[in-house]
Amino acid sequence: MFAFQFDRLNRQGELRHDEQLFAKLLQQDDTLFLPLYKQFLAINDQGLIWLKLSEIQQLTGTLSKIHCIYLGLIDGKNYFAYRLQSSEQLRTLSNLTSDLRTLLPQLNEQEAYLANVATALNQWHSSHQHCGYCGHETFATDSGFVRQCSNQDCTKQHFPRTDPAIIVAISHTDATGTAKLLLGRQANWPEKRFSVIAGFVEPGESLEQAVKREALEEIGIDICDIEYQNSQPWPFPQSVMLGFTAKAKTVDIQLKDQELETANWFSKKEIQQLVKDEKMILPFKFSISRMLVEQWLNKN
Repeated sequence: MFAFQFDRLNRQGELRHDEQLFAKLLQQDDTLFLPLYKQFLAINDQGLIWLKLSEIQQLTGTLSKIHCIYLGLIDGKNYFAYRLQSSEQLRTLSNLTSDLRTLLPQLNEQEAYLANVATALNQWHSSHQHCGYCGHETFATDSGFVRQCSNQDCTKQHFPRTDPAIIVAISHTDATGTAKLLLGRQANWPEKRFSVIAGFVEPGESLEQAVKREALEEIGIDICDIEYQNSQPWPFPQSVMLGFTAKAKTVDIQLKDQELETANWFSKKEIQQLVKDEKMILPFKFSISRMLVEQWLNKN
């Protein structure tokens, strides 16, 4: 299973507007806080570093409600993220600080998911400091899930947004009856890394339309039999990846938009041999892209 599939978090969204309850949850003895700065977290031998209320107060000198994000409830325990104001504060907790993508292999299912929610929301807070309507500063409210304009003539509320992105494993069977999968690579990826086709959904576009458009734009291929497979939240910074499979109607590759450095059709044996010879690196182990590749390999 790929990352961020934990399903036992009760976000209790209906309670976020209750300021008295919010304050009460913050003060509970067993409430835990995940300190983070931008997308950086701190770990120790046990995993992510979680702090109690007294420890947050000791670290920051106070407890600021506007820097708290309520993540939710798991097995009767409440979890918050706490938005630190400097990387120095985070480094006082541990010498082992890094971004979630790097730390992910070291985290268990629950911690990975909580960190996913926390970093996505923290990124949203960092990038929405001013009102898009009037330009005045905004402030956090509703347990960290709303930012409100400070201009009394405006007071617009701004809500977290998730950018939908499609990712598709395109295959075809050649004249010899051999099944092949299309893999490509971008120039800025790690050397030898290959993956399937992906891209953001554009305004006014269905998911299936986005899949077809990306295939045409990136590799010049017309596709059919588009089928939804699965989805994955991807907080780098604020996306949800929607996974599909599709069949190629045409097979001649044309790198139209130059987003890819190269792309080609590969059989199962070719992929396995290239990986074995360390001439190809498949997508990140915990990603939906890796799941789509392995799903195709296991079927062919």
